[in-house]
Amino acid sequence: MSMNKKEFQKNLKAIAGVIRKSQRIILACHMNPDGDAIGSMLGLGLGLAKIKKKVIFLCPDAIPPRYKALPGAKQVKNHCKDAGDLAITLDCASLTQLPSVDKILKKSKYIVEIDHHVYRDQFGDIQLILEDASSVGEIVFALLQHLRIKMDKRIAECLLTSAIVETCSFSGENVSQDTFEACAKFVETGVDFNKISQRYYWKKNLPAMHLTGLSYLRIKTTKNKDVVWSAIYKEDFKKFHGKQEDVDPVADDILMTGDAKISLFFREIESNMLRVSLRSKGSIDVGRLATIYGGGGHQNVSSCRIHNTKRGIDKLIKQASQLAH
Repeated sequence: MSMNKKEFQKNLKAIAGVIRKSQRIILACHMNPDGDAIGSMLGLGLGLAKIKKKVIFLCPDAIPPRYKALPGAKQVKNHCKDAGDLAITLDCASLTQLPSVDKILKKSKYIVEIDHHVYRDQFGDIQLILEDASSVGEIVFALLQHLRIKMDKRIAECLLTSAIVETCSFSGENVSQDTFEACAKFVETGVDFNKISQRYYWKKNLPAMHLTGLSYLRIKTTKNKDVVWSAIYKEDFKKFHGKQEDVDPVADDILMTGDAKISLFFREIESNMLRVSLRSKGSIDVGRLATIYGGGGHQNVSSCRIHNTKRGIDKLIKQASQLAH
């Protein structure tokens, strides 16, 4: 569900009204959280705390080590007993991305969705969806402005992290004037842009370097080289003492291969299942392809899960190749 500017402003006003009337507010981001999900959730929560709201941060999974230094990260839990006056989900395309915390969200009086995914299943009472936004942090910035909550260094660090990570350091398709204007406001608080960029995006630990290098060694391409793919398996994670988040950037990295138009990155999550990250350039819509397998996301950035079989892998590669032509 996309919104035009008029609808967006109308819902922005409505959500601000609900927030003002609420005292206990639960904020939740999706499982396997990335910088956009965590940064936008923490940035919004820190902002709401400034107007005396009781904020509870929820995430189905643990915060990746990379993001534990973010302001407010230590407050994130994977459960809570009491429902809120309001629940706000960030960067969630469906309730299936909120296992174990979805029950407490449903008990809240209202559920608000803040998101920028193209392919999504609506589940809340009010939505704030802007597909053109480069990050959810950019949408949160608009909400905080509407609420007249003053930006400070802690909020800015979270929202800037959201923007840097989600845009792959401002190289994404949806980077716009609005993106840079928001980031300018963040930098005005005095945050160290270079330090944040290095800490939350450019810095890699040793397992990540090993696994990334192995991913590069395993790159394969179709005959005409317009589709590239690679894979990492459970034994690789075990060998190098790595975690899933250590290879999150690989799908973006291998898309830089030659004249590739689509990249597929397969990683084993269970003995019979693969998590697939899909990336594309220009108008090629891999998001729609991901929905065939129950996944989703954006036109150029999406993900899904498939069975770990040669037949399944070959089928997805063939479908991607057909899209690239």
